[in-house]
Amino acid sequence: MRAVLDANVFYSTWVTDVLLSFADADLYEPAWSDRIMGEVRNHLPHVWSRATQEGVDKYLAILDRAFPEASVTDWESLERVVELPDSDDRHVVAAALKARADVIVTSNLKDFPAEALNPLRLRAVSPDDFLSELFDEDPQEATAAMRLLVTSKRHPSRTMREESERLRRLGLARFAGRLDAMAR
Repeated sequence: MRAVLDANVFYSTWVTDVLLSFADADLYEPAWSDRIMGEVRNHLPHVWSRATQEGVDKYLAILDRAFPEASVTDWESLERVVELPDSDDRHVVAAALKARADVIVTSNLKDFPAEALNPLRLRAVSPDDFLSELFDEDPQEATAAMRLLVTSKRHPSRTMREESERLRRLGLARFAGRLDAMAR
């Protein structure tokens, strides 16, 4: 499965860590455009309390190196293919079309209505639904990815229960429920 990650899913490091850990585990292929990452670059210093522009740039360079195949180019001509409630979001759909993505992962579902995406064979899903679907498709690999993520965290270190509780507070209740069941 190929998924375009909208800029807003990068605003919580806890959510991004899980999304990218699942990509590392080959549970899906992430995709994004330079414009999506430009939004991330512009917004992260405002949403990450201790982020500097230099730190954000280093983080994005690490993402580029870790996922070189994620970068989608030459999507611009596809922007006019779809009408959305917010025309500023058309570039996300254009990137998804160019990437031949199955889904757009976004926290902004209202601006990606099914009636606009269905004819394009696309769907928009929340991070909670997306991660839950991936977990259900391959529980063993998803569990292994989550254990690796949690044991690798040092700032702060955390348990699976702490991970689950934080993700639940961030709006990933369904996915957190799967983690709770896994931890038993």
